[in-house]
Amino acid sequence: MKYKKIEGHNGLVKTENGIILNTNKSEIEAARERKRLRQEKEKEVEELKNDVSELKDMMKQILEKM
Repeated sequence: MKYKKIEGHNGLVKTENGIILNTNKSEIEAARERKRLRQEKEKEVEELKNDVSELKDMMKQILEKM
């Protein structure tokens, strides 16, 4: 497949079918790291939501027994 460099944008190339690709490995790795960190944060928030929900359920059970 042939690539054409995009003027004024180092690390970007355009394929024959018009797809723009980033060939800068450090930028690609940085983007992967940002994605991984975002996914970790989303997972942590989801776990916190579940913990709060469990605590609410426990509190309801305690109050019902009183």
